[in-house]
Amino acid sequence: MRKFGPILFLALLLGLAALAVFGLSRETDYDRSPLGSKGLEVWLQAKGIPVIRSDVHATRASSEFSLRIVPLPIARADAASAQDDGKKEAGRLAPWIYEATIYELPTLIILPKWRGSVLDDGIARESGLVPFSDINNELNKADLSNLYLTRLGSGFEEAEQTVQPGDPQKIRLYRAQVFDRSTIPDRCEEIAGIDAGALLLQCEDDHMVYVLSDPDLMNNHGLALGDNAAFALSLVRKLRGADATKPVYLDTSGKLLDGEAPVDEGRTYERSTSDLARLFAYPLSIVWGAILLVAAMCFWRGAYRFGPALAETAANIEISKTAAIEATARLLRLSGNDGRMAAQFVQHLLADRAALHFGPGSRNQAGIDRMFRRLALRDRASAEALQSAAKALVERGDVMTRSDLHRNLETFRKLLGSIELGSR
Repeated sequence: MRKFGPILFLALLLGLAALAVFGLSRETDYDRSPLGSKGLEVWLQAKGIPVIRSDVHATRASSEFSLRIVPLPIARADAASAQDDGKKEAGRLAPWIYEATIYELPTLIILPKWRGSVLDDGIARESGLVPFSDINNELNKADLSNLYLTRLGSGFEEAEQTVQPGDPQKIRLYRAQVFDRSTIPDRCEEIAGIDAGALLLQCEDDHMVYVLSDPDLMNNHGLALGDNAAFALSLVRKLRGADATKPVYLDTSGKLLDGEAPVDEGRTYERSTSDLARLFAYPLSIVWGAILLVAAMCFWRGAYRFGPALAETAANIEISKTAAIEATARLLRLSGNDGRMAAQFVQHLLADRAALHFGPGSRNQAGIDRMFRRLALRDRASAEALQSAAKALVERGDVMTRSDLHRNLETFRKLLGSIELGSR
């Protein structure tokens, strides 16, 4: 059970790290998916057209940009309308879309075609198409009434388009989605299209609005087909103007633009949970993930690998005694007192033998004398010889020559090893 707690805590930290790295950066997943618009941003910038992506935390003015591109998102349906497999299918257009045409800024609206289920399944089948009723109803609410769409059958359509004179491109579309020419309002003009219908309309009222029927001409997947990438580049250059220098505004958030550039002055802001979420957005999510991983490794190394601290035991006391004895012996040898050291050794050894046979209370001179008396009952000659050798080392060891000291120590060792005191 001691090991289970650290393992559980480590697993929790790893889970939080994975959430920080992968879970909190999901907002950009759609932009990088086949249906997203990240590729358009990179492509335009590579061709010298500056692009600024919308940011819910930044305020922009319409005067800062030459063209606004709005890829219309599809709002998810409510849970009550989810299908049997539990996944929410595409529903109505987001409400902010109706405000996309109110700015005094040329705006290109890109209609949707595919449901979100296409990303889940990885297959662009007919069931993954957005129903016409959803798109047509929302177009009516966006002041594009009676403008209807049609789709061609399963397969690819190829057609040559010339947005700018002398620059033809052959576009390629799968299940092409076009406007029904019979429903185009009088205030709208067709700019590009194929035999089956119009692809791009220019609608002018109090402002200029362009509507693209098929998003595959500008999304990540479509830019890789045919000359779609070249067509998208020519189209953006034409809509923003040949002499335009201001950047293109790629609007994926729906945040309203100001009529004038924001003034740099002190303001009072309302804080919300979205502000806190910015601390965990990419790339800060990687930093938090690294911190959690380091903390987990430190916890594991301290609490699991080495285990809890060891309690003090009697063995530690014996180790300390041995170290003290070794230190004393070294000091005596360094000072030339080998005889004194030998005398102490003999005295302590006899005391240990007495305590071994008569108990801890016999570790003294009385216990040593008792041991010799008991030994004399068994072998008087050996007892007297051992006692005489021990007495000589204890009383005269510090004045013996080195040869006498070694000879007496050897005699003491042999006698002590040959004597058996027997059981108590």
